[in-house]
Amino acid sequence: MVQAKVIAIYSIYIVLIIYIIFINYRKTKRLKNMNETFLMVIHDIKNYSTNIDAAGQFLLAKAYKENNSSMVRHLNIIAKNINEMNGLMESYSKSIKFFETKKEKINEVELVSLVDEAVKLCTFYARRKNITIKVDSPWPNKSVKHNKSKFIRILSNLIMNGVKYSKENGEILISLNQEGNWINISIEDNGKGMSNNELRNVFKRFYRAEDSDESDEISLGLGLYGSRKLAKSMGGEIIAESVEGKGSKFTLRIPLRTSPILYFLGIPIMMKKKDKIRPA
Repeated sequence: MVQAKVIAIYSIYIVLIIYIIFINYRKTKRLKNMNETFLMVIHDIKNYSTNIDAAGQFLLAKAYKENNSSMVRHLNIIAKNINEMNGLMESYSKSIKFFETKKEKINEVELVSLVDEAVKLCTFYARRKNITIKVDSPWPNKSVKHNKSKFIRILSNLIMNGVKYSKENGEILISLNQEGNWINISIEDNGKGMSNNELRNVFKRFYRAEDSDESDEISLGLGLYGSRKLAKSMGGEIIAESVEGKGSKFTLRIPLRTSPILYFLGIPIMMKKKDKIRPA
């Protein structure tokens, strides 16, 4: 009798295991099909991007020939954004391959130059609203070990967010400081700020500002959500502060060195190191 009960329990257990494996297999297969479709879309977008880049390079050569410095400056901004967009699509392509097992590429990068690169990506939009972007750093040069592409994507998203919600002729201040083993990069604007409800929801996926329907700016509500995810993948965090009617401040807190990340079946696994925060 006891043996029959044990066999029954084990049989139920095995059936449950098989069921779980089957469900996960179906989900994995469906996700793989979605990823394949997404990869095809990325491929098509890259083709259009190549054509745009080629036309831009032709115009840039013409602008240089005519010594049109204003046109050269704006075409260089276009070229820089296209390169970043292509890099972003390449990054997405690699990250959604299921059986790719590799270490994330970590670079020794200089902080102020990274900030400058992110600022350049946003220059055109800032000038359109006559917004001044200032950088305040205590170091002429300071290096950190992180993924350069992720760093620039986070910073450019935060700066663009500041530009988007700032008034005409506004100002954005980017300040850098070190707190123990952590680097803080703050992007502060003097725009309209956020209500308490907006501040609570600002990092949620697809969330848009309460009056975004009245704005001319296009927003999918993914910029801050994606930036925070990227920051977490680097072992960091983004903190939001705001005073309604006075402006907002977003602080990227990042360790001096990132923890290594491995990928297993397309799932990122961060090998965390316990870092104690010491006072500066």
